[in-house]
Amino acid sequence: MTRQNLHCHTDFDDGADAPERMVLAAQAAGLGSLGISLHCPVSGQEDWCCSEENVPLFLSEMHRLREAFAGRFPVWCGLEYDLAGEQNFGPYDYVIASCHLLGGFSVDNTPAEAAALAAGFGGAEKAAEEYYRRVASIAQIEEADIVGHFDLLTKFNERHPLYDTSARFYRDAAFAAMEALNKAGKIFEINTGAISRGWRTTPYPAPALLKQLRALGGRICISSDAHRAEHVAFGFAEAEALAASCGFREIWQFTGAGFEAAAL
Repeated sequence: MTRQNLHCHTDFDDGADAPERMVLAAQAAGLGSLGISLHCPVSGQEDWCCSEENVPLFLSEMHRLREAFAGRFPVWCGLEYDLAGEQNFGPYDYVIASCHLLGGFSVDNTPAEAAALAAGFGGAEKAAEEYYRRVASIAQIEEADIVGHFDLLTKFNERHPLYDTSARFYRDAAFAAMEALNKAGKIFEINTGAISRGWRTTPYPAPALLKQLRALGGRICISSDAHRAEHVAFGFAEAEALAASCGFREIWQFTGAGFEAAAL
C-alpha cells in the first residue's frame, strides 16, 4: 500500500507553510500523493479560513503545482467544507466536510471555548446531540466525499473532560450520525491531527466509534490534518495499526477519477 494524505492545510488558511513545501515534505516522507484541503471561506472566521479573495490564488497555485509535479508526484486540490460556510464545490477534486462551528461557538479552538459551547447548549448531553445532528447532515451533501474528524467535539476531552463518551446519550447520538453518513456512502477519515498538536493520544474517531463503523461496513481513509510540513505523514503507522485492530482490511484512496480501495 502506498500512503496518501488528503487532509492538510497551508498558509492560504491556518497552516504554517506554503503549498509547495507541503508537497516536497510529502515526497520526502514517502507518500505516494498529496491532497491539500483549503478551509472554505466562512464569514467572520478569516483567522482560520481562506478569504474569498484568496480562493482564486489558491486554485492557481494548486494548478501550478500539479503541472510542476506531473509524472512525478500527484497533487490533488481539495476543499475542507465547514457546515457554516457556503457550498461551492465546483473547482475541487474532492471535498472533506466538517463541523468546526456550532451555535456561534467554536468546537475545537480552545478548551475554554469548548466548555462554553457545552454550557451554551445547557450541558454536555444537548451539546453532543446537536453536534452529531449537524454532522449527520453531511449525509445530505452529495458532493461531500469524506467526513472530517468525526468526533472533533472531544478534542480536549483527555485533558479537559467534558463528554462522557461511554454514556448512552453520547453513544446514541454518535452512532445515529455514523449510520446516516455510512448509508450515504461517506468515507470516514482516521485523523491524527490532534495527536501531533498534543491534545489526544488516539486519532479521530475514537476506537469504540471505529469498531462501530467497521460493524456497519463503513469505509475509511487516513490523514494527518497537517498544518505544518513536518506533520504531513504524522502517525500513519499508528493509525493503520488501529484500523487493523478494529477489523478494517482496506482503506480508500483518491485516484483522480474517484476513490478506490487499497489493502491495508
